[in-house]
Amino acid sequence: MKNNFTKPTLAAAVLLSSFILHPASLLGQGSLTPSGAPAPTMKTLAQIEARTPVDAINTPGNASEQFIITQPGSYYLTGDISGVTGKDGISIQTNDVTLDLNGFAMTGASAPGNGITVSGSGMVNIVIRNGTMRNWSNGVLDLNGYCELERLRIYACQYDAGNGIYIGDHCVVKNCSAIYNSGAGIQVGNDCVLTDCLVCSNSVGIFGLEGCVLNDCHATTNVVSINVEDNFDISHCTADLNAHGFSVGNNGRIRGCLACANTYIGITAQAGVNVSECTADGNGGSGILIEASSGDSVVIDNHVAGNGLDGIASFGTGNRIEHNKATSNGGHGINSVGGSGADIIVRNTCSGNSAGNYTPTSGTTFAPIQTPATATNSFANF
Repeated sequence: MKNNFTKPTLAAAVLLSSFILHPASLLGQGSLTPSGAPAPTMKTLAQIEARTPVDAINTPGNASEQFIITQPGSYYLTGDISGVTGKDGISIQTNDVTLDLNGFAMTGASAPGNGITVSGSGMVNIVIRNGTMRNWSNGVLDLNGYCELERLRIYACQYDAGNGIYIGDHCVVKNCSAIYNSGAGIQVGNDCVLTDCLVCSNSVGIFGLEGCVLNDCHATTNVVSINVEDNFDISHCTADLNAHGFSVGNNGRIRGCLACANTYIGITAQAGVNVSECTADGNGGSGILIEASSGDSVVIDNHVAGNGLDGIASFGTGNRIEHNKATSNGGHGINSVGGSGADIIVRNTCSGNSAGNYTPTSGTTFAPIQTPATATNSFANF
């Protein structure tokens, strides 16, 4: 069969053979002189791990501290740290430090010092995170404040003060747990924020001074579970199986919280407090107690049941107790201790309380007690 290909001409064959035998002669060449000395093409170790390890070389200690951080920067552990009798574990002596425990544990020796301390006045902007501390006098001690602690597990600090976390003003504590400490699990100063923390089997679970904000914290089997002073905001926290539940000061709010099965009172508040949407069930004392004589608190939309004493008790005057449900308590459902006219009591529902559902049962600021089917007053109690 005849094909359609033609034989190459002699000139084309010569050109092809020249290209095969001498290809370089047919291509242009650039300069072969190097433009400069060879430069590194890979990252340095400092660029890959831009932090300083805590060790005897980089952060040497002295007679009272195992390791000392004296320069601002980012630091990390490379392994567990075992404490030395009479020494603090790590002392931070400068501003602007981030210390990452890197998932490792710091364990104190017999008669230990503090696990991590911020030493010297005025040290600020300290971040400590991600590790375990056990068997120290205080797990973390920073009385200067302005620090942030996260993902720390503080366990069995039983020497001297025995606090898990003991820090100053304007601090943030989040996702931390403090368990089996002989002092406070977490103790903070003024204007601190605590979020998603667990405190269990401490003398005091959480203690805060004025202006503290607590969200989604859980306190169980402590002597005192959550105790904060004035101007507070507590939301969606739980206190169960403690000796005392929530104990709060003046002029704040506690909302959406749960206080159950505490030995004594579920929630104790002073004057000017808004207690709303809380559940206080099965406590040995009253479910909710407004203790201050000056009053001016609001107790609204709460459920109190099965407490050993009153469901809601008010020792002040001028409180507003509204739209609560109090059932099966050992004392009264709602007890306005100040007597007739002391508090405004409207739109509540009480039933099955051992000492009576309401006391007093009438007054100038007490809505009439009626049954739902025949109620004629929109403010009636039931």
